[in-house]
Amino acid sequence: MRFARKPRRQPIINIISLIDILVVLLIFYIATTVFKKSEPKITIKVPESSQAKPAESNPPSIIYVTADSKIFFNDAPVEPNKLGELLKDKMTANPEFKVAMKADTKAPFGIITKVMDAAHFAGIGDLPTFMDTGKPAGDSGP
Repeated sequence: MRFARKPRRQPIINIISLIDILVVLLIFYIATTVFKKSEPKITIKVPESSQAKPAESNPPSIIYVTADSKIFFNDAPVEPNKLGELLKDKMTANPEFKVAMKADTKAPFGIITKVMDAAHFAGIGDLPTFMDTGKPAGDSGP
């Protein structure tokens, strides 16, 4: 018995739904993109001075806090309970005294709080803090 074969139709890929999805994604990306705000180009000519001097920039003293709870002030070890008096003496000697703290990421938060309290006791309102991750493990020096 011989069966009649129907001619095979070519498969059709309906891409209309794909186009719809791509348009929705395109609208999403356009809506969520932060556009750069254009700034007007303003030309300012600063007056020149023959008597002006460059501002003197004194680098701040650094308080180091290590992972094993040791405190160093400019490479010298300091006890946590004496740090407040040391900072207060430096502030009274030089009102322009600046200090910053550099702490290891594994330093206990309690010792960092003690350093910040000592700075507050000395009258230092803003203590810039930097977390240091570049030290080898077990290094206790600054």
